[in-house]
Amino acid sequence: MRVHPAAVAPLVVMALAACAHPAERGPQEITGWSNGGDVINVDVHTCDGDPVASVVEDETTVTVTVTSTDSGWGAECVEDSLKVELDAPLDDRTVIDGVTGEEPPGIEG
Repeated sequence: MRVHPAAVAPLVVMALAACAHPAERGPQEITGWSNGGDVINVDVHTCDGDPVASVVEDETTVTVTVTSTDSGWGAECVEDSLKVELDAPLDDRTVIDGVTGEEPPGIEG
């Protein structure tokens, strides 16, 4: 039995679509951050996911929760970066990732 290539093409497209990583919007783990005084720079692995941050500040901690669309991660993707404005300079306060509840890794530089 011989199958015509045109009959197989739609099946291949459907199979590839089923394997694609679905874009989901939700909380994303912070992959790095740096201190800019009253602004901190935050990175997430979301590949043009339109990240937004919410911040809760107190005297000892600054908790940052980033929400973004995770459209998959591949060689062609770059980290999303955003500037998070604080009510007061960070000083000696600890930055906490609102997703993990832990200190995210710092960015060298």
